[in-house]
Amino acid sequence: MGDSELERKLTELLDLQLVKWESVSTRITELTQIKDIIISIRKKERYKEGRKLVKALNHPTRLEILIAIDKGATCSCELEFITGLAQATVSHHLNILEDAELITRDRKGKWTFLQSETRGILSTLFDL
Repeated sequence: MGDSELERKLTELLDLQLVKWESVSTRITELTQIKDIIISIRKKERYKEGRKLVKALNHPTRLEILIAIDKGATCSCELEFITGLAQATVSHHLNILEDAELITRDRKGKWTFLQSETRGILSTLFDL
């Protein structure tokens, strides 16, 4: 959206008294500051980490897997049983959770044991 289009829309909002700010120019200055903050954040490494975290938590199966691990499930075979999903699907979700640093894996021979890095936050959140 161009500056003139934004100014037109903000003027309409102000004229209709649908907003609390007092002038269009002040609001455009505030929005420009917010935009600059977002641009700055995009350049930081933590932005990428934050995106990974949001992606990991934005799927009901991954939340269920995290809760299961938090409650004591320690390997993918247990997660297959709990979720009813195929091994490949569970593995896919575990990869995303590990990439977001929400779980760790401890390999012992052909076995992989899982540990939650959420420190019980989900159990508290869901009152478990």
